[in-house]
Amino acid sequence: MMRRLAVMGCTILGGLASIPAASAVPLTMVAPLAASASASFNVVLPLRDKAGLEALVARQQDPNSSLYHHWLTPQQVDAQYGADPATIGTVTAALQARGLSVTARGRMLTVSGTASRLGATLQAPLATGRSRSGTLHTYATTVPVMPPELRKAGAILIGLAKDPHEAQIFSRKTGVTSAEILDPKNRYGGSGPYWYGDLKQAYQYPSYQTMITKGGKSVRLDGTGATVGIVMASDIYDSDVDAVFNHEHFMKNSGQAANPRLYKRVAINGGGTLSGNALGEASLDVQEAITGAPGSHVILYSMPSLSNSNIIAAYQQVIEDNEADVVSSSFGNCELFYTAAYNGGTDYTSELQVEHELFVQGNAQGITFLASSGDESGLQCPDTNYILEGQNGTDVPSVSTPANDPDVTAVGGTNVVTSAVSGSLDSTYVRENAYSDPLLPEDPYSVGATVSNARWGAGGGVSAIFAKPDFQNLGGINTGSTQYRAVPDIGMQVGGCPGGASYPCTGGNSALNGNGNQDRSAVAVAVNGSFEGLIGTSVASPEFAGVVALLVETSGRMGNLNTYLYTLGATQAATGSNNPAKTTTFYHRSIPGYNGVVTNNQPVNTRGKYYNYTVGVGTPVVYRLVGASNAVVAGTPQTATNP
Repeated sequence: MMRRLAVMGCTILGGLASIPAASAVPLTMVAPLAASASASFNVVLPLRDKAGLEALVARQQDPNSSLYHHWLTPQQVDAQYGADPATIGTVTAALQARGLSVTARGRMLTVSGTASRLGATLQAPLATGRSRSGTLHTYATTVPVMPPELRKAGAILIGLAKDPHEAQIFSRKTGVTSAEILDPKNRYGGSGPYWYGDLKQAYQYPSYQTMITKGGKSVRLDGTGATVGIVMASDIYDSDVDAVFNHEHFMKNSGQAANPRLYKRVAINGGGTLSGNALGEASLDVQEAITGAPGSHVILYSMPSLSNSNIIAAYQQVIEDNEADVVSSSFGNCELFYTAAYNGGTDYTSELQVEHELFVQGNAQGITFLASSGDESGLQCPDTNYILEGQNGTDVPSVSTPANDPDVTAVGGTNVVTSAVSGSLDSTYVRENAYSDPLLPEDPYSVGATVSNARWGAGGGVSAIFAKPDFQNLGGINTGSTQYRAVPDIGMQVGGCPGGASYPCTGGNSALNGNGNQDRSAVAVAVNGSFEGLIGTSVASPEFAGVVALLVETSGRMGNLNTYLYTLGATQAATGSNNPAKTTTFYHRSIPGYNGVVTNNQPVNTRGKYYNYTVGVGTPVVYRLVGASNAVVAGTPQTATNP
């Protein structure tokens, strides 16, 4: 699988759009769409009071406000801030008058009909094209023009772009053998691949025996009552979830009569299958979330592909359902691909604003959104020489979307190292590192040229699109920018040593690469009946989703979690505490590493003492972060405290 699968796209805003002069991966036409063939696209109407909704979300995160953690229902958000019902009616009627079928879901309208009617409505013939990832898309062969009623409403057309955005999956296999997975090195050496219990001991999750009082009843602190949503382009095998729990003897050690299972599936635009390249990713996401919080409900929102239209539809469904308390997305795209410099002078960041409005709406309902920060270290995007000119180029400092959105918690991470005691499963935390691994020159989009200076590691840096949010101005935290949002916000286990490394993960020979540091880790996952070692920030995001499920159990819905995370970081900074024994130590900090961007030969990829471009404010001491400071922590894996 290519290192990057993301492609460029175009947005029709207010009725008109330009196809980019050049793009990395345009669709290859398969055939014009027959006049009688069925097709569809989505129309998104803007919020009528975006500023008011954002102000509400800010008050919901202010402990001094009477609205603190007072969440709205989807119906309340729509009624107070959503698209005006009269506007929805006008747009719907205009489309129906042209012989099209319209289904309204909040501010999103799904428009369907024959190719001839859709093409006539948009003044653009339709065709079927195939992307570089092999996905088939229906697209407009000329620039679409929306009807005047839609232009007046400020509608945004999604789903007919010639260059559809296809997000990159942030995981890959590592080069560990099946024997190493089944007989993990950390249980004899110290650096994985890790099973879920190893990481729970290392990050000090509360013991499985911890009980809390909820609603006057004593319940286990294991995510009970919380719901985790996973958004991915695949289904999973339920037997794989069983296999992971069976390997660790969960039922025997927990005293439970059955292993936890996936709670339910929600199909988006027909749903995903078990045959695509996202099976491993979906398996990883579900297993990391459900093993971290085995008492929670985990819902898989399954899409047919990671196109921008499918992703937006999935987030819309999450918001409408209002069932998931925390939602994890282990995918992303180079944010620069939406900017004018990468699109012949035309700006397409309006696509990101569509997603941003969905995140704000979800936050107002109390939903927490998480996203992997990317695996290209601090160099998420190739330059325009490569993208637009097809010439040899380099990767440039850049970050991923949706992790760049301030209403999303961006999750980066590290290589975890645990204790190693012969004959023991002890996985006590020892240290972490965030060293990135240089990769060989490559041609990630098959343009006939190469990109040099690519690296593997947790993504991070400074957004070129989103302004610096208030939570990154809290005391003691310097993110390195006074104007723009920094990424990530927090980190957990990611792992390293990918295929394509320019040396066999020996740590290089400079301070930037760890002076020979070879600590590279992975996690064990079951995929279609086999155990595999996987790495990537795709590990960290669903892993942290399990942590948030524990927090939801103790404290209720959290909405935009970033204010909470940075407040804890500022508290730790104010007390000057990095001592794990202190009650104000919520994070592991002073983690050495290099993300390919920080200069002056600094061995730590940081812009301030309390912020790091691979782990944000740090990696969690989980029992304190979830508000269970008095709990006994999880002990050795495969015991009653850590089954």
